[in-house]
Amino acid sequence: MIVLVGASGSGKTSVAKELEKRGYSRVVTYTTRPMRDGEKDGVDYHFLSDEDFDAIEDSFAEHSTYRGWKYGCYISDKDINNKDSVVILTPKGMRRLLYPLYPKGIFTVYLDVDRGSRLIKMIQRGDDIEEAYRRNLSDVGMFDGVEDEVDFHIPNLEYSLSIKEIADIIERYYDYND
Repeated sequence: MIVLVGASGSGKTSVAKELEKRGYSRVVTYTTRPMRDGEKDGVDYHFLSDEDFDAIEDSFAEHSTYRGWKYGCYISDKDINNKDSVVILTPKGMRRLLYPLYPKGIFTVYLDVDRGSRLIKMIQRGDDIEEAYRRNLSDVGMFDGVEDEVDFHIPNLEYSLSIKEIADIIERYYDYND
């Protein structure tokens, strides 16, 4: 299983979708937030009502509330044991998944994009400016030192690497360490 970690706008979802095109199965997470244009239920997220989310919240490996919307990730043993699965987690979720047992076969990757570039990307993709700024600020400190906790750190200053290049790097390194 590949675990992708990165701040808002770092390209995690795009990389996961690229890996999915290459045969990986993305673990689809849950949210109560409204769908963005082009998103599909069961593909981008499982979109749930607050009540439905609350009913299954205890089974999530990671859950949080962000701007009033709830997010959660259920990871089954099948997902963990599947070399070809990929999931997006926060550093907190990654740590909860890994420690204290550190299941065999989990490969963690930190996508590291500079803050200014991420803010511009969020605005370009249509996020509300105030929301993009707030999300950018909320990530400050959350990723401090995470590069020392992951198996692979990919610095991508000013998006110098394309999504396909990042996926190529992940596949090469993941296959190499298998």
